Amino acid sequence: MKTILLSPLAPCAVVFAVLMKSAVLWAAEPMRLTGMQMDTVTAGTVAVGMGAFATAEGSNTHTHTSTSTNVIGTPKDIVDIGLGFADAYACCGSGSDTSVETAYYAEGDIVIANSIIKDNDRLWFSSSHGVTTIIAVDIPLR
Repeated sequence: MKTILLSPLAPCAVVFAVLMKSAVLWAAEPMRLTGMQMDTVTAGTVAVGMGAFATAEGSNTHTHTSTSTNVIGTPKDIVDIGLGFADAYACCGSGSDTSVETAYYAEGDIVIANSIIKDNDRLWFSSSHGVTTIIAVDIPLR
């Protein structure tokens, strides 16, 4: 009897988590501000990371993964919005498996975050889909 102790996707998940942490730390690099800048600045940020993994065992198997992220902000950075999408498909193998992971980091006076992951596993087919939406709002001091 063959026992699987660790999913084939687990090492990919660890690498994804390490890369996401380093991206968030890089985005938080400190910089020196003048007194006037300190009076007008508010601290708000959004970072989004998406990962998609697909494996299929056997001959004549197929896999496909796709990810996209986008972060946009208003001209004075009062509102930051982050969007992330991930899809993974595996077909035609007895060991088809997919996984989608999401990660985000947000700071602001008001933060709204939503992440949805849907997995579909059948005997010879597997799919995973993920969507993450983050809105961070900074309320300027008057």
